[in-house]
Order: sequence, then C-alpha cells, then structure tokens
Amino acid sequence: MSVPAAGLPPRLALSALAGAGRFCVLGPGAARRTGVCPGHRRALSDLHPQPVPTQGFKDSPSWFPRCRSEPRSYITSPKLATTLAHILENERKTADRLLLECNPGPGILTQALLKSKAKVIALESNRTFLPHLQSLRKKVDGELEVIYCDFFKMDPRNFGIVKPPIMISETLFQHLGIAAVPWSEDIPLRVVGIFPAKNEKKILWKLLYDLYSSTSVYSYGRVQLNMFITEREYEKLVASPETPHLYQVLSVLWQVACD
Repeated sequence: MSVPAAGLPPRLALSALAGAGRFCVLGPGAARRTGVCPGHRRALSDLHPQPVPTQGFKDSPSWFPRCRSEPRSYITSPKLATTLAHILENERKTADRLLLECNPGPGILTQALLKSKAKVIALESNRTFLPHLQSLRKKVDGELEVIYCDFFKMDPRNFGIVKPPIMISETLFQHLGIAAVPWSEDIPLRVVGIFPAKNEKKILWKLLYDLYSSTSVYSYGRVQLNMFITEREYEKLVASPETPHLYQVLSVLWQVACD
C-alpha cells in the first residue's frame, strides 16, 4: 500500500499516508463536559482517524520536481487529493469554507479543494512553487490566496527580525481579514497539510503549547487541524496505559486537549 508524498523518506511516506488512522483530525468538537458553564469549557478538539484509500504512483505527473533533499512534503496524487477534499467537505458541519493549506507545492490538493467549493489560503514556504500557485490564483475568482510563509514555523518563541517564510499569525490574520472568535463559537478556519517528518515531534509540542495557552493561531478560536502524520507519532497520540512503551506525556496532554 503506497501513496506518493514528495519530500518524505519512503518509510515515513508509507507510515504517514497509507491505510486508516494516519490522517488525523485535531479539531473542535461540541462541548460535552457537564457541570461546566460554556464560558469555561473549551471543548478543544476531537481526535479521530480517517481512512485514506490506496493510491498508485502512476497518478503523479512526471513534471514534479524530484529532489531527495526537498525538506517539505505535499500531495502528488490527484486521486488522493480528491479523496481528501471529499473527507474535508464531509467534515464541514457549518457553512465555513475557509481552509489554510500548508505547503501545497504544485497545488494538486489545492485544485481539489477549490473544486469542493472551499476557499483556500495557500501558505507556501518554497519559492519554487509560488509562480505556479499565483498562476492558479488568477484562474479562480477570489477563492485562492497565496502567501509566502511557513505555517510550521509561525510565531517562533524567540525571534528578532522576522523574515519570510517565518510569519507572525497576528500579521497574517490581519492581512487576510480573519477575526478572532470566542471558543464557544464555531471554528474560524481549518488547516490541512502534512507534518514535516524531520521536526514532527517538535511541531506537535509547539502546537500543544499554543493550544493550552490559546496563543498563535489558537488565539483566534478553536482552529481545526487536518494533518497527515507518521504512524510512529500517531501511535503515541492514541496510546493508552496498556502500551507503556508508547504512552508518554505527549499522549496524555494531546488526549486531554482533544477530549
């Protein structure tokens, strides 16, 4: 079972994108805790896997850049992109159509999302793909915005002069006209992408800190993450005390946040 995901080592590509339980929705759910007033319960997220059918490498256009040192990852299979767009469309419980796409690369998933009537903000950190994405932007009427920045490096803890692709969420959201909403409201936006395998755990810890402290993107409300993740880290996120070799502090904190 294999799915083309450029930028991921072969073993991690299979772990991240093959089979059920590797595409995680870390998103807001209905507040379920009784005895707590709505103003003090966040109902931070629901954590549940989604199945992704098998795809073939033949779906990948031959013109895609093939660089083994490419540190980013993006979807190259049109069939997988269509499947993912349908999953996200079915997950949409409100009229909200706004999606932040992390490092879309050549824009295969971007096009599938646009076809599903989503409004997409493409956050691309590789200048190589910017001209192609800008060209795609001109073909759609206000449904696609292209920003040169890296979602996974947003709001660094210690920074001096911030230069692209590093971005401050406040600057980005003000530019996009996205206003903060209370945690008791519906999600302000959804994020879709693939965790960089090299810094996956570090990113998970940063997102967890932002989630609990309501900082960075979470200062704008209950942002929903729809991410591909390696099987190694996924198993840790859903581990129980019955599997002590996987059950870690990261497991507990994410599960508490997502309950």
